[in-house]
Amino acid sequence: MTFYAHSLENQPQEKWETMQQHEDLVAEYCARFLKRIDPSLEAWGELLGKWHDLGKYSERFQNYIAAANHAGYEGDSDGHRAEVRGSVDHSTAAAKLAVRKFGDARGRLLSYSFAGHHAGLPDWDDGKSQSGLKQRLHKEIADWQSNAPSSLVDFEFPGMPQFKKPKNRSHAAFRVAFWIRIVFSALVDADFLATESFMSPGKSAQRPGQSESFIQMRELLEAKLARLTVDADATEVNRIRTLIGQQCKEKATLPNGLFSLCVPTGGGKTLASLRFALTHAIENNLDRVIVAVPFTSIIEQNADVYRKLFASLDSELMLEHHSNLDPEKDTTTSRLQSENWDASLVVTTNVQLFESLFASKTSRCRKLHRIANSVIILDEAQTLPIELLQSTMMALQELVDSYGCTVVLCSATQPALKKSAEFKIGLEDITPIIDDPQQLHQSLVRTRVEVAGKIGNEELAENIRREDQVLCIVNTRAEAAELFERLNDSESDSSFHLSTRMCASHRTRQLDNIRERLKNGESCRVVSTQLIEAGVDVDFPVVYRASCGLDSLAQAAGRCNREGKLDCGRVVLFEGENLPPPGFLRQSADSGKELIDEFADDLLSPQAIESYFRLHYWKKSDAWDYHRVLAAIGNRPSDMQFNFREIAQRYRFIKDDTETLLVGWDEKGDRLIEELAKSHPFLHRNTLRRLQRYSVQVRQYELGLLKAAGAIELVNDHWVLSQSHLYDDKLGLQLSRADGVLPVEDCII
Repeated sequence: MTFYAHSLENQPQEKWETMQQHEDLVAEYCARFLKRIDPSLEAWGELLGKWHDLGKYSERFQNYIAAANHAGYEGDSDGHRAEVRGSVDHSTAAAKLAVRKFGDARGRLLSYSFAGHHAGLPDWDDGKSQSGLKQRLHKEIADWQSNAPSSLVDFEFPGMPQFKKPKNRSHAAFRVAFWIRIVFSALVDADFLATESFMSPGKSAQRPGQSESFIQMRELLEAKLARLTVDADATEVNRIRTLIGQQCKEKATLPNGLFSLCVPTGGGKTLASLRFALTHAIENNLDRVIVAVPFTSIIEQNADVYRKLFASLDSELMLEHHSNLDPEKDTTTSRLQSENWDASLVVTTNVQLFESLFASKTSRCRKLHRIANSVIILDEAQTLPIELLQSTMMALQELVDSYGCTVVLCSATQPALKKSAEFKIGLEDITPIIDDPQQLHQSLVRTRVEVAGKIGNEELAENIRREDQVLCIVNTRAEAAELFERLNDSESDSSFHLSTRMCASHRTRQLDNIRERLKNGESCRVVSTQLIEAGVDVDFPVVYRASCGLDSLAQAAGRCNREGKLDCGRVVLFEGENLPPPGFLRQSADSGKELIDEFADDLLSPQAIESYFRLHYWKKSDAWDYHRVLAAIGNRPSDMQFNFREIAQRYRFIKDDTETLLVGWDEKGDRLIEELAKSHPFLHRNTLRRLQRYSVQVRQYELGLLKAAGAIELVNDHWVLSQSHLYDDKLGLQLSRADGVLPVEDCII
């Protein structure tokens, strides 16, 4: 009897994929992935690939996929949906074999990956659903050993990786759990790619190979920097930018490790950090550069800069990955579409990067093995959430210590994350890229901060109207929309609103208009949420900033007199009618407020910023593991009793559930949505990538409101705004208009 791993819908069995074909290809991929991390790990990959689908040798599974094929069960050619439902279990077999053959401790290192390679890494003990590894190891399953080749089960246990000595038992447990997740990632990615090569060979052939284009990318970057130097005005700001870029190039030749790049806003950090990363990757033979930022607004600008810079190269060299458009439903098709970061340059968010490092889902974990041997640039590193700091610091240190990564902590202020007597969980052995950051701060002072106290909305609107060019940054989208409407200038070309209620393509168009008006000396009044603060290249003579932390104030000041063309720009820190929202924004604003009297002369001095971090980060040890992520990992590594799903649930940057809503803001957006509607699910991955720029995040209750108003529809499993009057050309998505009543002009056919 021939045993099959995958069937093809309505195709005879001779065209199906045999077990040997599948397990050989998965073993080849997985061994290659793990060997790249450490040559000694090649045997792990071969064992994982050969064993992961042993349960498919059961007659029960073979009968299932034959029946599914004839019944036309779309998306279940490999029994995945049946596995998730619990009706046909083929992944427990290898998990049980590993423990029986290698013993509890060593066997479980493998068993978690085997048991979870379809449904995700399990908890150790889940008595309620019986899905925990403990329960799975005692589960009765269909006989497979009678049919599997005897040579397949004769593997010896592969050698253990050589890690640095852990600091304590808790650290040892963290390290082992992290290792299991990396191994799991390699298996999942190998399984997905092997399945894709059979199920969709055309799509599989389109995947880019391992790129070796860093030299070409560096050549283009160096040419760009040379042009900027020649074309730039002979100002002190431009002289310092050149100096920063040169120091980045020089320090890039150092070995892998932790680095800090402390450059005041306006110092050219985006290109300087990329210069370091590309040169460092070449010098140290690293595989990719990952740029992680706290806000999607920074991604939009950085990715646009990189895209234009590398336009002459293969478009697949760069991946912009930040939305949750990647489907995670239980079908073969959707699993193949999930992203695996197989690109030379990945631009992503902190949410995507860090939540993946603690994830349990296959779609989130798939990319992890590709993070090894990478340069990771953390832009605005000081924005990491306090309540997850300890586990986050441990993950960063582990990537450097055990997985060949270099991490660059980029900040406009001094490093907030360095280990010290006050901050014992901080990162160790950080090498500064800039030789004298304090002198750099003094050289780049271009603004003066005024503390204005409380200002009501009407007075604030009047103050903005009096300025010819002004930026006002507030803390919430509601405040931004209200203030913009108070300007009574919604029909004018000189007033602009920016918030995440606007899709990225819309915001980019607005920013282009803003920059053009600023460049031409025309009137330009902008009301924005904090999305404009970091990484957005605009230059205003006056900036108003609502109550915030000093790190945010420094970012706001970076939008003021950015090019140093004025003697001194004016930054006004004020208290609005409403307090910042509870949580991170409220806490950071309170910490900043405590320091106003002490540092009134220079709220942005290195001394003020250090005092701010002492209040905001270093003295809040009770909050460093507020969600008890480390408690879920435990401190008994030899027991191998890890609760991976609980860890993932506890380690969440964003707690409120959101959904992605696609909006056809312009003709291109409408065309992409039409393309999405017409394409087969196997083929619309590239369309989804392009639609990231036409997406808005909405909360679950907001989605319900839109559903009730009949304002959205499902297109190929993605929500699309169907009532165009709900998307305003100035303000973006306007939920207040979702009352179910259509404008007269929309009712005319």
